[in-house]
Amino acid sequence: MSAPTLPKGYEGRVIQDIRSVDDEFLELLHAFKVKVKSESRPGEPAAPLSELTNDIRRMPSELENSTYAVIDAPTGALIGYGSGNVERTGDNEHLFWLDLDVLVQHRRRGIGRWLLHQLATAAHAAGAELLSSATTSVVEAGEKFATSMEADSKQVNRESELDLTALDWGMVEQWVREGPSRAPGYALELYEGNYPETHYDDVIAWWDIMNTAPKDDLSWNDDHLTRERLAEWEAQFALSGVDRWEYIARHVASAQCVGVTNAWLTDWNPAVINQGDTGVHPDHRGHALGKWLKATMLQKIRAERPQARVVRTDNAFSNDAMLGINNALGFRESRAITMWELRVDKALKLLA
Repeated sequence: MSAPTLPKGYEGRVIQDIRSVDDEFLELLHAFKVKVKSESRPGEPAAPLSELTNDIRRMPSELENSTYAVIDAPTGALIGYGSGNVERTGDNEHLFWLDLDVLVQHRRRGIGRWLLHQLATAAHAAGAELLSSATTSVVEAGEKFATSMEADSKQVNRESELDLTALDWGMVEQWVREGPSRAPGYALELYEGNYPETHYDDVIAWWDIMNTAPKDDLSWNDDHLTRERLAEWEAQFALSGVDRWEYIARHVASAQCVGVTNAWLTDWNPAVINQGDTGVHPDHRGHALGKWLKATMLQKIRAERPQARVVRTDNAFSNDAMLGINNALGFRESRAITMWELRVDKALKLLA
């Protein structure tokens, strides 16, 4: 059996340097991303071209990227896209993080296999051992493709949505009111937008806290953030159209950051708030800090983002503590997100 080839009528492209692609390709990619999102989240607006441009042009230098595209020759449209990265940070260089999509009407023609072969070949050349990616339960084609390639399901996360119009705001207010008495000796602090450099050590501290979140069977090592990496991320974030709110919990006596919750907001999708990391240091659990943090964030959203209708987040199904808080607030499962791993040598053998 020979390596996968594209069927007649399709053109494969190797993107040598994704950070310096021309504007024409970015427009093709944006049109593609809009169609991809229309399948996974119908009726929800996609990020504008300016966001995609910022993400790609200012991709962090730690990422060693390999990108491949498939063009429908008769129309010139981008219909398949595969991009993968190795994080050259010393922590997880055995992993090749990949994203692969093919538009609905062009599936089952071998395009996904061709893209995966290119990505697996690039991963092998980069010295990576495992391909790592995610699929969602609302796009069944992704799960079927991962299964057909004999990838291993390593973790299943629950994406949850909170309907703000149905939230028990009295309970939220009670959690905020009880916060100081249930967690004496702690204080919450708010940071909005770009982090000041004086906050970098706190961010590094809560990043380490998030390393304690369940990894289940994933082959991921702890990821250790540095001030240099963070500064580069923040330079990219400053030029985005995204806003960020963050509350940290500080242990007053030690001055340590011991908990965090953050939320991401956009003007192009104002109805949805994406809640990112929420976590509390293991040594400081048992004081309802998670409830205090999340409830305080919800109060801020209510006061300052009245157009918001949904808060969206995801957690591993094994994360009982965080799911307990979310369930009490009224978060309901909206989809499952499966994390997959596939050995690079196995992928290359299957696709040979």
